[in-house]
Amino acid sequence: MKWYYAEGGKQIGPVEESALDDLVRQGVVRGDTLVWREGMAAWQKHSAARGGANPAGSPEPPSPVMAATPLGGDIRYCSECGRGVPASQLTKHGDVSVCAQCQPAYSQRLTGARHFGGFWMRFLAVIIDAIIIGVVSAIVRLPLTLMGIGVVGSGFGRNPDPNQVLAAMPALISLIGLSFLIQLGLSLAYDVYFLTTKGATPGKMALGLKVTRADGGTISAGLAVGRFFAKILSSLTLCIGFLIAAFDREKRSLHDHICGTRVVYTR
Repeated sequence: MKWYYAEGGKQIGPVEESALDDLVRQGVVRGDTLVWREGMAAWQKHSAARGGANPAGSPEPPSPVMAATPLGGDIRYCSECGRGVPASQLTKHGDVSVCAQCQPAYSQRLTGARHFGGFWMRFLAVIIDAIIIGVVSAIVRLPLTLMGIGVVGSGFGRNPDPNQVLAAMPALISLIGLSFLIQLGLSLAYDVYFLTTKGATPGKMALGLKVTRADGGTISAGLAVGRFFAKILSSLTLCIGFLIAAFDREKRSLHDHICGTRVVYTR
C-alpha cells in the first residue's frame, strides 16, 4: 500500500507502508501530519487515518508548534492536495478545507452531483412569483390607485382645461413614482425574505427549485439584494440576460453569473 504525506507545505510520496512506519519512528511523520492513499476521500491526520498507533517501541512525539507564515497566520493543510497554506486562504466545505488552487476542481465535483433548473422551469417559477407579487402589490397600492383616478378625473375631463392639466400633472407624477417605489420595495423584500429563509421564492418552491451559491451554500441577505438588482440588469438587456440560461451548461442567467449563484432541483 502506497502513502503520500505532507511536509513543509509539500506533498511527498508515494512511500510504502513499511517506509511510512520508519518515518513515524524517526519523527518525520507525526500524529497530526496529513496523509493520503488511494481510496481515501480526502487527506486525513496520520493519527486518524492509521488508527493513531505507532510502530512497536516508537514513542509518540510531542505535538509540534504550528508554524507561522510570513503574513502572521497559522499554516493549515488543504484536504485535497495536502499543501500547507495560511488558514485565511482555505475555504471550508463542512469538515473539508480546500485551498484556492483546488477550489475550482472541488466545486466542479460538487456541481456535478447537482441537477440544475432549466430555462422553462425557471420561467414558470418567475410567472408564479409575478402573480403573487402582483396581487399583493395591487392590494397595497389600492389607495394610490384611487387617488390617481381622482386626479385624472379632476384634471383630464372630456374638455380639459390646460391650466387644470398642468396643475394635476405634479400630483399624478408623484403618485406614479410612489407606486413604482412601493412595487420595487415589495419585490425586493419578497426575494430577500424567501431566499434567505427558505432558499427559494414560492414560485421556485412550487417547482422543487432552490437558489444556492456555487459551493452549494445558502444565500445571504447581501447576496440576495445583489441578485435582485442583477435581475433588473438581466431584463434591461432585452431579457437576453435571462435567455442565456437556455444555453449555459449550468443553466445560469446573467444575474447568476454576476452573483455566482445556481438554481438547482431539491428533489
